Amino acid sequence: MYGRIKHHLKHNLWNSNNTILFVGYQAPGTLGRKIVEGAKKVKIFGEEIAVNARIEYIEGYSGHADQEWLMNFIYSFINKPKQIILVHGERTSQEELKEKILEETKIPVTIPKYGEIYEIEEEKVILEGRLELESVKRIRRVEIINTVKMLKDEMSDMEEILKTEILTEETKEDDINSITLKLKEIEKLIVSIIE
Repeated sequence: MYGRIKHHLKHNLWNSNNTILFVGYQAPGTLGRKIVEGAKKVKIFGEEIAVNARIEYIEGYSGHADQEWLMNFIYSFINKPKQIILVHGERTSQEELKEKILEETKIPVTIPKYGEIYEIEEEKVILEGRLELESVKRIRRVEIINTVKMLKDEMSDMEEILKTEILTEETKEDDINSITLKLKEIEKLIVSIIE
């Protein structure tokens, strides 16, 4: 679970007026899994937090759902969709899924390209146009800056987690060495971006 999500949990789990909705798979040993499995208290940033919020879980909306599940989802409609638009996933995976949908269901599939603008009508998805190259560049610049801000927040959260939960007196030398190597790799990647 990422740092900003942990911040949301830290500030909302304790409140019985809140509902925390987990969407998708929670790996064993993770904070999310502990909460979904009914933990009454969890540790977040070194602080013990009571789990008083209502916890709900939707397994079916995982971002990593495989093609078989997605195909079953499509088959489950009583009234089949007139059109499917694929906007999530790697391009090659999208293309493979598009072919499978077309072959098995004959439902038209659109995979928008970055900057394309579509009009969705009752039975059609119509390409209205594309953003001007300058608009796309502007959007991309804003996305890069927002990503850097998010990474900055993640680094701050990581620092707090390292201080309070990972780098304790009991931390083994091998674990410290592993963390050090990973941080050096991160540092190299950061430096390579601005060189």
